[in-house]
Amino acid sequence: MKNYIKRLFIVACGSILLTGCGDAEEVIFETPEGFLQMVSSSGSVQENSTSEIISTVVFGGPTTTSDITVNYTVTSSDPSRYTVSPASGTLTIPAGEFTADIAIQPIDNFDEDGNAPVTITLLPSSSRPVGVGGEGNVSVSKVVTIIDNDCPIDIDSFVGTYTVAEVFSDGGVNAGLSLAGAFGRSFQMEIGLAPGDLSGTKVVLTNSAGFDTFINDGTVVSFITCEGTIEFDAGDPALANFAVIDVTSTSYNESSNVIAVNGPLGNFGPFEFTLTKQ
Repeated sequence: MKNYIKRLFIVACGSILLTGCGDAEEVIFETPEGFLQMVSSSGSVQENSTSEIISTVVFGGPTTTSDITVNYTVTSSDPSRYTVSPASGTLTIPAGEFTADIAIQPIDNFDEDGNAPVTITLLPSSSRPVGVGGEGNVSVSKVVTIIDNDCPIDIDSFVGTYTVAEVFSDGGVNAGLSLAGAFGRSFQMEIGLAPGDLSGTKVVLTNSAGFDTFINDGTVVSFITCEGTIEFDAGDPALANFAVIDVTSTSYNESSNVIAVNGPLGNFGPFEFTLTKQ
């Protein structure tokens, strides 16, 4: 049988900055049957995400002619915050393949209960040794953090009429130019509560009567309250029926009711706009 050899270089010192360091040591693990490990050691997902976060288990070894059984546990202080697939705690890597996935789907509970770390741990009862080199140590587990999105916000305070300030920002050939100035338009927005929203974090945008369109009527915005950011539920919006802004950063200030958005506007350069309550 062909041996599968994993080589690691371990620095034989306590702190390279403080104490200096000896020669690197080459450690050779001979694991003819191969071993199982987690691809990454950490990850995160928003509590209200509609998509699962995938954690991949990889088999390091020669091609197999039979399935590989992976046993694992998923633990946290509050299992009500997520579901796991497969829920059985057993995963199969089919013969001839090298990876399989464990999926965690967060559950949005509308409670202010903080972030929830969830630990996936490979078990030594699997049909192959676990951890790098089969040593049962490195890459045996992964911590997935479910990020709470239920920090408090007074969503009613954002209802009202908003002044629109918009400009191509520094760094582009259009720096200092506004859409209103370029097209001879005038913008003003209304913010109202999003119908049917139970989370208390969503508003709907409409253009004020008598003003030109800045963002399409009916655009829904969600406040990511624990991060102090916002996101557009339907994806990055087109501005002034001209070009889509590739949103790179957002923020809001609850005390002054200001929403700020930055990012390139189409191919025309860096752009920013703020909505400020009148």
